[in-house]
Parts: sequence; structure tokens; C-alpha cells
Amino acid sequence: MTFHTRSIGLVKRLRHIAAIEVAVMVFALASFATIGLSLVVTSWIAAVEGSISLVGQLFFVSSATSLIFSIYAGAITDRKNRLSVIRRGQSLRLLGVAALAVGALDSPTAPWLFAYAVLFSVGTALNAGALDGIVQLAVSEQQRMKLSIRVSICRQIGILCGTGLGGVSLHYFPAIWSVLLMLVLMVVQFFIISKFFADYQNAPSKSPQDIVSAWKEGVLAILKHRALAFTILNVGLFFSASQMANVLVPGFVKNTLQQGSDVYGLLETAWAVGGGAMLATAAVQTKLFGARRWELVILMLVGAAMVVFAASRSIPLLVVIYAMLGGMFALGRAICDGRILILAKNEEIGRVRAATSMVVSLLGMAIYISPTVIGIEDAIYYYVSWGVLISIVGGIMLVVNVYCDQENQSP
Repeated sequence: MTFHTRSIGLVKRLRHIAAIEVAVMVFALASFATIGLSLVVTSWIAAVEGSISLVGQLFFVSSATSLIFSIYAGAITDRKNRLSVIRRGQSLRLLGVAALAVGALDSPTAPWLFAYAVLFSVGTALNAGALDGIVQLAVSEQQRMKLSIRVSICRQIGILCGTGLGGVSLHYFPAIWSVLLMLVLMVVQFFIISKFFADYQNAPSKSPQDIVSAWKEGVLAILKHRALAFTILNVGLFFSASQMANVLVPGFVKNTLQQGSDVYGLLETAWAVGGGAMLATAAVQTKLFGARRWELVILMLVGAAMVVFAASRSIPLLVVIYAMLGGMFALGRAICDGRILILAKNEEIGRVRAATSMVVSLLGMAIYISPTVIGIEDAIYYYVSWGVLISIVGGIMLVVNVYCDQENQSP
């Protein structure tokens, strides 16, 4: 009877864990569909009602907000109940979407667009660490890499669905309908949070009460953990390749290739398809892509591919290379996300994820503003210089990793 009772309890536990994993994937799908819609809708409203400069300003303000607020979000996520934190984050994102709805209906739109950019970025900063903490409590260490890859697939699908729905919706309906669709997706996310995440509320953390001391403790913990520190830097460098592409590809297509929007659209589609295909392969071959230091090899290949892309003029070859870049970015990010879930302690995951967001935001701000500061318009210069830098940094980290492992193994 006891064995039977334990067996029933184990089965229920496994089913609950499976439900949590599915809930996390659906949450990621809905969240990134919202982000995909956001990218299309905000860019369109800003371009129509304002200018292209307004689009760039919105991206810059979003990155700056994420950078600044991550300092608070990282500390508060490790100190407070994560279910409460993620609810606050989602509420702020919902308020941001409400501001966007007003902007879609009212003029002038710029103040409402900036309100959306700030509120949504703050909410996202709160969500990131809190969701990672919940996943760590719910999923065993052995399953986190697999889940990370599956979640990345859901992110990719979500972005594709969001941007696709946004484009179709804007073609046939006023912008407010796309914003209302975002509100529906936000309600779905709230339901998932309340239904599935409530059982994984972390115990109160013993981290210092003031933010400065909490961050000092967190940074020291990260720096003492070489693999974790390198993983955070890897995430930033992977994202920098994507950020560089977002900034340079339109100018590269127009000025260097002397082509139009059809080629630009083809390249963007290739990036998305490459990412989806690579993640689907990784979902089947988890052991292969989960090997140690594999993300550093991928990072070096990303840098080399950026240089080859800049030197190519054949459209079919450029499409293939861009698809490879999209695939390597998606896979590298998924591996690093899984590595963070494995390496970071649960009581420090908020600050670890916040530090990651800060590195991504810093590199993004530098990349977004670099053409203005440097004054060089040729996209090839940026592709080659940044590609070489990424490859060198990846190679240095790989050599340091191998050397340190050999030193630790030697008697």
C-alpha cells in the first residue's frame, strides 16, 4: 500500500513538472508573440506619426531603461517572493500596452510611445530573473538545458507569429487592433502565472537589504565563478551580433548591394528560418549541442560569418550566410540560457539575469549610437571590425577555459 501510494505520488509529481515545463514554454510563446507585435506596431506608429529618428530613439530609451532598472530588478528578485515579482512585472508590461493603445488612438503619439517603451522594459527586467528562479525550483538541473532549447524554439515561433500577425493586421486594420491583440496575449500570460507558477515561490533570501550591498555580493559571486562570468559575456556578444545586424542590414542592402526592400525582407526571413531550423536540430541532438565550451566555438563562427557576409555580393550566398548567422545566434543564446540556469544559484539568479541584461543593453547602446559617434556610413567597416573582435574574444575565452581546466586537473 505504501509503495502504491508513493508510486501515485511520483506520477503526480512528474505530471506536475511536465505541466510546468509546458506552461513555461507557452508563456514564452505568448510573451515573445507580444514582443513581435510590439516591434512591428511601435515602429510603424513611430514612423508614420513621427519619423525614423523616433524609431531609433524608442529603441535607445528601451535599452537605457533596461540597463538602469536591471540594477534594482536583480536585487529585488533575489530578495522578494518571485511570484509577486513576476506579477508586478507583468502588470507594468500591461500598463505599457495600455499606454500604447492610447498612442494608437491619440495624437501626439510620441509621449505614449515613450511611456510604453519605459514601462514594458521595466516589466521585462522584473520578469526575466523571476521566471528563471521559478524554473530552477521546478526543473531538475539535468533537464534545464533541454528546456532552455525548447523555450528558445517557442521564443522563435512567438517572434515569427507576432511579427507576421502584426504585419497582416496593420495591412488590413487600424493599429489599435494589433494593440488589442497584445492585450489578449498579456491576459493569457497572467492566467499562466496564476495557474502554474504559484507552487514555486522561493524562500526569503538572506541577501543584504540595501541594493548596493546586494549587488556587491552578487558581482563578487559572479566573478568568482569563471564559467558563469564567461557565459554572461557570451550572451552579450551573441546579442551584439543580432543588434549589429538590426542596425546595418537596411543600409548594407540599400547602399552596398544597391538592392531594395525585397532583398531586405528575404534576409530577415532567412535569419528567422535559420534560427528555427537550428533550434529544432538542437532539440533532437541536445547532448551534442550541450557539450562544454560549444557556445564559445559558435561565438567564434558568428564573428567569422559576419566578416564573410560583409565581403560577399552574391544574393543567394548572402541569404545562406544570414540564415547561418540567425541559427548560430538562436542556438548560442539557448545554450547560454541553459548554462545560466545550471550554474547560477537560485538565491542569486535575479542578479545574474540582471547582470546579463545590463551587458546586453550596454553593448546594444554602443552599437546603436556608433554610426553617429564614429561618423562612418559604410556597413562593411562595422561588420568586419566587430566580427573580428567577437572571434578574438571567443578564442581568448576558449583558450583560458582549456588552460584553467588543465591546471585544475594537474596534481
